[in-house]
Amino acid sequence: MRILIRLLGVLMIIAAIMLFFWQDIREYFTDQVNEQIITAYQANDVEKEHVKLNPIETFVTGIEQDTEGINIGEDMAGILEIASADILEPVYLGPLTEEKMRNGVGFLEETDNLDMQNIPIAGHRVEGAGIRFNYIDRAAVGDEIKFITRDETRVYEIKEIFEVDPSEVSVLDQTEGATQELTLITCEEYNPETLLFEKRLIVKAELVSA
Repeated sequence: MRILIRLLGVLMIIAAIMLFFWQDIREYFTDQVNEQIITAYQANDVEKEHVKLNPIETFVTGIEQDTEGINIGEDMAGILEIASADILEPVYLGPLTEEKMRNGVGFLEETDNLDMQNIPIAGHRVEGAGIRFNYIDRAAVGDEIKFITRDETRVYEIKEIFEVDPSEVSVLDQTEGATQELTLITCEEYNPETLLFEKRLIVKAELVSA
């Protein structure tokens, strides 16, 4: 009986430690999974178009996959890198779904593509963990954003960072003849009373080289 009680006590201590460091653990595993996905994507091996995660990785990160794994061949548009904000995320093709936002960041609509004048990319902010767009507020005007595909790397410069109401969709407008830009979108100003984010943080970046 004493052994059982001691074992139970040890398990409770382990559980408390895991709970305390949960977001750090989640960040570590998410970074490891991102590295797997990005490495496989950049390898461009037509025979390895899926990344299979183990049960621990899916449990800790919340990332979803089908029976074959995460499809990096048909679902991924590229990789988004913002070094100043410690962001390196897989970008998934639209339409944007909760599954894709758990797995990385993504285009909004099914028709969104890299030939658009204004390319919208949305991502979650995961409080307490440095994943997805959580550290995007570390970026500043003038910082560099890279969009990396299997064919090229496009470099953008951040021109504006501002907040809008969730209903403000003019930030997605296409302007014919204008310089191509990225519009990064994430949640801002969480209200604990309503359990809602009341604003959207917008990062606008213009293409400087491709």
